[in-house]
Amino acid sequence: MTGRNAMRKPSDGPPLAERAYDVVREAIESGKLAPGDRISEYRVAEWLGISRTPAREGLRRLEAEGLLSAHGGNGLVVVSVDEDALRELFLTREVLESALAAQAALNGSGPDLAAITRHARAEAALFGDCDLMYAHNKVFHELIRRAAHNRYLAKMSATTMDMVTADRRGSTLLVPERQTEVIAEHATLAEAIAARRADAAAAAAAQHVRNAYAARLRMDLPAPGSPGRIYPGRKAAAG
Repeated sequence: MTGRNAMRKPSDGPPLAERAYDVVREAIESGKLAPGDRISEYRVAEWLGISRTPAREGLRRLEAEGLLSAHGGNGLVVVSVDEDALRELFLTREVLESALAAQAALNGSGPDLAAITRHARAEAALFGDCDLMYAHNKVFHELIRRAAHNRYLAKMSATTMDMVTADRRGSTLLVPERQTEVIAEHATLAEAIAARRADAAAAAAAQHVRNAYAARLRMDLPAPGSPGRIYPGRKAAAG
């Protein structure tokens, strides 16, 4: 973290530990906290004007989700994802999201499936707005997790997805062509789930993740801790 202005003090509302979690997570997602940046409970407490206990709880939650990792006795650092880790994460995501899509088709209630369909249909209107597409994409996948009614699959999928999409600067939705593909892929996936075709839903989810991985590899990803870019195929520096 380079300064106090990188994270703003939130207004009163959620519990203090949740505030700490939300503000630090937003700083990671927005790139204000870059891979390799260090952060400590003391600094979070100071930034937010809270005690160290809720700051520590918020950071521990982010560590449990894989977004932060211990850095000796110097607090925590934002996790850097290199090529090998990225490949493993997408393979894991493919397995989990295929299973969730199938389970959603089999177990989802009428309202569950209607929400997924409605969300997919609304996506086309967001084309061109990366931030809205990013937020909409997260909700779409969360709706599928809920419809699957399998808390263990849902938790593992959410954690994996968080690690893949933690930094919005690396989102494939920054590429307009990928936005078009995602809209079509989500429509296909939602249609299969709504029709309760478990095999088709699993196949659509798997293809969706494979396409996302291919698009990610084609991107020039932000170099950890740097405003510049790195070339495809070059590993990101470890934090």
